[in-house]
Amino acid sequence: MASGGLTLLVGTTKGAFLVDESASGGWSVRGPFCDGWPINHAIGDPATGTIWAGGGGDWHGAGVWRSGDGGESWQVARLTRGTMDDWAEHDPEVAALIGWTPAAAPFGKDFAQVWSRGRAGDRLLAGTKPASLLASRDGGTSW
Repeated sequence: MASGGLTLLVGTTKGAFLVDESASGGWSVRGPFCDGWPINHAIGDPATGTIWAGGGGDWHGAGVWRSGDGGESWQVARLTRGTMDDWAEHDPEVAALIGWTPAAAPFGKDFAQVWSRGRAGDRLLAGTKPASLLASRDGGTSW
């Protein structure tokens, strides 16, 4: 998170953005992050600088992005498959074009988006669309 003041976490159809307030009161924008995935909701832990962003859609499938360094780098936990997986799995040219590699999707195609994020004790929660509630006990690495 920004050292000078607030950091606003902004989810958009083009990825996540971080809007940092400087010590002098000005603002700067970082991003887009999350490889341009649609991001519906983001939360952060000011004590550790960890940020989680949830989103996805028909093309990407659903996933939760995590940054443990205040937004400098991001990793995704893929939760469901999207259309890109179907295309790339059957067409090596498409796979090469989009940089696709097979990834585990523990929930198949059960839902297309992570809609909301939250914390409850040691659990990280994710609400999905269509409605279901997922929990992670390892900071969002597995669900």
